[in-house]
Amino acid sequence: MDGAPGMPRSPATSIDGAMRSAISQAVVRIHADAYGKGATQAKTYVWDDLVVTVLRDVLTVAERTLIDVDRADAVRDVRTAFQFSLEETFRVAVEQLTGRRVLSFMSQVDPANGVGVEIFLLEPVDGGDNGAAAA
Repeated sequence: MDGAPGMPRSPATSIDGAMRSAISQAVVRIHADAYGKGATQAKTYVWDDLVVTVLRDVLTVAERTLIDVDRADAVRDVRTAFQFSLEETFRVAVEQLTGRRVLSFMSQVDPANGVGVEIFLLEPVDGGDNGAAAA
């Protein structure tokens, strides 16, 4: 329940289940277009102004081949560089779906488990400081 003590508040422009699903689909589509393969599973979570999309089974055949020869570091490095080049594409997709500006975008991959995350920090609805000073 929104507003309950100890529970995260939902922003005034609520990101509901349909919007979370749309974000997941957009992120998977961007991955598929850029890497030639999208995640087989994706789920988006939202807490206040934080949006996190967890992607499972994200690795390409070439990346799995590198991991098999103990080059997970190369997979992580290339993914990081590639994600940086796609940052604007991710930002625009989330901004269009949520109607809110993305203040920060972060991306990470766990090559050992074939899992990736895309993290978006949205501009607060109320114009607040996003809880940055909260302990």
